Amino acid sequence: MKVHHICRRRSQMLRALWLGGSGIVALLASPAYAQIAPQEAQDNSASTADIVVTGSRIASPALTSPSPLQVVTSETLQNNGIINVQDALQQNPAIGLPGFSRTTTANTTNPGLATVNLRNLGADRTLVLIDGRRSVAGVPGTAQVDLSMIPTPFVDRVDVLTGGASAVYGSDAVAGVVNFIYKKKFEGLLLNAQAGISERGDDRQMAVNATYGHNFADGRGNFMIYGGYVNEGAVDARGRSFSRRDYTSLGTIQRVAGNNDSNLTAAQNIFTSFYNPSNVGPGGVFVIGSQTNRVIDADGSFRAYNAATDGWNRAEWGLLASPSERMTFAGRFNFDVSDSVNVFSEVTYSNVVTKGRMEASPMRTDGALGAFTGTNGFYPIQSRVLVPGGNGETMLVNNPFVPQAVLDAATDRTGDGLKDLSFLIRATAFAPGTRTIPTERDNFRAVLGTTVDLGNSWKFDAYYQYGFTKQKQSMSGLANLYNLAEGLQVITDVYDFDRDGSTTDAVCANADARARGCVPINVYGQGKLSQEMVDYLQVSLQRDSKQSMHVAAANLTGTLFNLPGGPVQVAVGAEYRKEESRDVFDPLTNAARNGYVQLTDTAGGFNVKEAYGELVVPILSDTPFFHSLTLRGAARMSDYSTVGTFYAWNAGIEWAPVEDIRFRAVYAHAVRAPNIGELFAAQAAGIVTITDPCQGITLTTTGTIADNCRAVPGILANIQQNGSFTLTQADLSGVGGVTAANPNIREETGKTLTLGVVINPKSIDALRNLTLTADFFDIKLENAISRVPAATVLNKCYREGQSDFCQFVTRRTVASGAYSIGSVEQVVRGLINSGGSFSRGLDFTLNYSHEMAGGRASVSAAWTHLLKNGFRALTGDAYDNTMGEIGTPRDSVNLGLNWANDDFGITINNEYMGPQVLDYENFQTLYRLADGSVPDEKYFRVKSKIYTDMQVRFTSIANFEFYIGAKNMFDVKRPPIWGGLPGNVNGTYDVLGRRFYTGVRMKL
Repeated sequence: MKVHHICRRRSQMLRALWLGGSGIVALLASPAYAQIAPQEAQDNSASTADIVVTGSRIASPALTSPSPLQVVTSETLQNNGIINVQDALQQNPAIGLPGFSRTTTANTTNPGLATVNLRNLGADRTLVLIDGRRSVAGVPGTAQVDLSMIPTPFVDRVDVLTGGASAVYGSDAVAGVVNFIYKKKFEGLLLNAQAGISERGDDRQMAVNATYGHNFADGRGNFMIYGGYVNEGAVDARGRSFSRRDYTSLGTIQRVAGNNDSNLTAAQNIFTSFYNPSNVGPGGVFVIGSQTNRVIDADGSFRAYNAATDGWNRAEWGLLASPSERMTFAGRFNFDVSDSVNVFSEVTYSNVVTKGRMEASPMRTDGALGAFTGTNGFYPIQSRVLVPGGNGETMLVNNPFVPQAVLDAATDRTGDGLKDLSFLIRATAFAPGTRTIPTERDNFRAVLGTTVDLGNSWKFDAYYQYGFTKQKQSMSGLANLYNLAEGLQVITDVYDFDRDGSTTDAVCANADARARGCVPINVYGQGKLSQEMVDYLQVSLQRDSKQSMHVAAANLTGTLFNLPGGPVQVAVGAEYRKEESRDVFDPLTNAARNGYVQLTDTAGGFNVKEAYGELVVPILSDTPFFHSLTLRGAARMSDYSTVGTFYAWNAGIEWAPVEDIRFRAVYAHAVRAPNIGELFAAQAAGIVTITDPCQGITLTTTGTIADNCRAVPGILANIQQNGSFTLTQADLSGVGGVTAANPNIREETGKTLTLGVVINPKSIDALRNLTLTADFFDIKLENAISRVPAATVLNKCYREGQSDFCQFVTRRTVASGAYSIGSVEQVVRGLINSGGSFSRGLDFTLNYSHEMAGGRASVSAAWTHLLKNGFRALTGDAYDNTMGEIGTPRDSVNLGLNWANDDFGITINNEYMGPQVLDYENFQTLYRLADGSVPDEKYFRVKSKIYTDMQVRFTSIANFEFYIGAKNMFDVKRPPIWGGLPGNVNGTYDVLGRRFYTGVRMKL
């Protein structure tokens, strides 16, 4: 304990000294390579060459952005050891939780994906572009681009535009745009090699790549080629103390339903862990007669489940981060056919192989995903066998695998005169004892285009683009429920039906099943499944997906005429886009007969014809109080084959009273059309985890919720049996979630107002390289396309007593397997145009660079402060505040420091996340005290976190750069957010801990 205390104190002192030193450097220095640099900083050093800023299609030597635009440079990617651009983007305070990442999807059916989510409004509302052009989605049926397929060393910069940009780029840009600008006219050979490992010996990473570029034809042409390989290793859940066991929040166990002062103790123990293993292990749990949660021992006896000896630890079999291998090849070619005509082409191909892992699948008899639907999961352990030559006479024959004690205690629960059982078993006998999810994705993109200088400032460009993403995926360790249902109905072969000369062996009861090769199944005690039985039952989910995109576009830009403030510039264009997607599954998965999930085939497509225009009108320039005054506007008409025609537009103004200060404002009316999955996906079923609002209700609990819950017969029976409504872990984490389709879904609309100021004091020599920005943003998303959360369905039914929602909740009328009577069996979640989402706040950025101590120092900072964030689940609902809740901190800050000379460089990056609290509306209100109040918020609050990364570079050898770095240098721990608590903890916080990397770059 003493050694631990000293080490912890030393770590805290070191961290304080480091951060203090960082603050001093921040005051004295400024960056050569901005961590998050606003576009203005780049414009300051621009030459007279035209610049195209993300958010506009008009090129100009001095063009600035009316919307907040932040830039991640290639130097930033290098100086932070980034091998997946998602890692760099996640440090931007304006970017919310990733829908998909290595640490959020390692235990799901989508391992290895990487997406971006601006303003926490959803990845479908962030448009990802490459050189201003769309890229095909990496997630079937959506518009979400897989960032892991972006060749990081090929990226020159990443523009992050926060604000609606549908008028310029089309649908999906409701929250903003992330535009990857690739290198162009690169000449020479650039080689990179990097390797890394975590402090705990996992998360091994290796990246090697090469970029070669060459000019030809006296500089009229250039070609570039790139090849890269990245290998990211797995991080097992058992490799971290917080995830190696099935921990649940102790407070959620202690909570009492209704108003009770005992809930203060429960609230105080919210962040205390409690080992709560699954009651579904390799031996399973059975319902035998009226006795639930029974374990059958090897000697044929049975007893009540004992968590201490029978509990099964699901957590240790999962992953914190999925492994992946990816190969990427890219090429770019451009050639000046004449002084006025240039042709170009781009090709990118990526292959990503990942392997997710989950604990062994439950094999169940009840529910929509069970072997025996319609009987509450009960199946007969006796059969009436037709006596040969007996004129229709039958004989009652028992299942010979069922132990006598179990047979004696079993009863007829279905009314067919036969004794029956139900069970839930963990299929650990299916090799390799877990569910593995190998996935391979191929992404291809090709562009062919031309630009033509028409003279007199007019330019024309056109291109055609084709891209596709293919995905092949499987999941092992699942059970064929058709075979399970047939194989469980077993008889002693009293009449030698199989003609093997024995009348004492076990055979399947159904003659047709026997003819199909049915294998009798023995599940009555751990280890009873033979290899022959396993081979008969085990199947794999199979998935084959492809999404393709064709785009043809033409743009014309130029000057209409001149005003006192400068030339009036215009851009007009047209675009045709066609997208198609198919997602095909194996027949068992289609029919919900693999014991895990139902996923149905989806195929669909759409085409859209668009016309758009943009205008920049400089009203005044170089006059008193009007160094510049510019108006902007853009509009787009989109005609979709699915939802018809709609319009998007924006209008902006920029005013610089003096050269050093510029005010900007823009209002955008953005629109997003429903994607293929939202329009064409059929109903599917899976497993979700819920918080049951009825849990803990007693016969004497008062209030509307208690009355509504006790009105359900299954809940009342549970209360009468246990004293309060008592649920197991399986009851809460094994709920069937049905996603219903909605072919009538309509487009959604985003309304964004941004007001800001940019300060760049060029007139003060020492501050020429200082840029400060401050922006207010207000985003209102109307008719947001969303799926109704399970929590909303349950709360509407039981908290608010709305019977229309109760029809979407199915509860068990009897206990079955590991599931309690009254527990939720299934929740139907529909796709709707919801009441909307809202985000309002302030963005601040600072960038400064200056010569210092024989080198160049720089500092960059970005701070986002939320003023409002939330949603209305349904039209007319009360506003649900999410500001400050897990995943949406009120304050997020990134501070980057850099110093470099010809021989040496150092980069320090600090990421701050403000304190966050557990969801109030759907969680904290469950802990009401006797007087109806909620315990102090401090019991539900997670403290702020600061993550620090560092890299040191050595550049004294010509053409070589050696570097070494650390991520999460102070090994900041994940907060104690245990099972049963709301929030995407693995997406919000770093769960891997301290890790190191080293590498070398060579440029020839």
